[in-house]
Amino acid sequence: MKVLFLLFFFLCNGFFSLSAQDDNSNMGIIVLESYPIKDKDESGSKGEKGTPIKRSPRQQLAHAYLYNNVVSVNINRTIAVINVTITNESTGETVCSETYCNPTYFDIDLSSEDNGSYLIRIETENIFLQGSFSL
Repeated sequence: MKVLFLLFFFLCNGFFSLSAQDDNSNMGIIVLESYPIKDKDESGSKGEKGTPIKRSPRQQLAHAYLYNNVVSVNINRTIAVINVTITNESTGETVCSETYCNPTYFDIDLSSEDNGSYLIRIETENIFLQGSFSL
């Protein structure tokens, strides 16, 4: 009897956890490519003792996601001013152009726009990110 009860308990537990999962079929990640505005330091800078300065890989400035025609952007660093432009690639029309001051996160609702291919550009004083996505 205990075995049947435990078997029933585990089956019910598995059923409820499966039915509680969210359907993220409308979610997509927008891959942002980085284009530095300032030239990279190629001078081979040396430290105080003449050894090369160690540099770490740079963390991406922002990550963008698309979910139900809403573009969500997470900013990973403190940046004073960020300019965001979204353009319809087929028509060249600028759909959205916004300037954000000290953002950490923002959403751009594109539900009123037509289906198609779009280009997002995120620009700061010295970093330029660009990615494409489809509605």
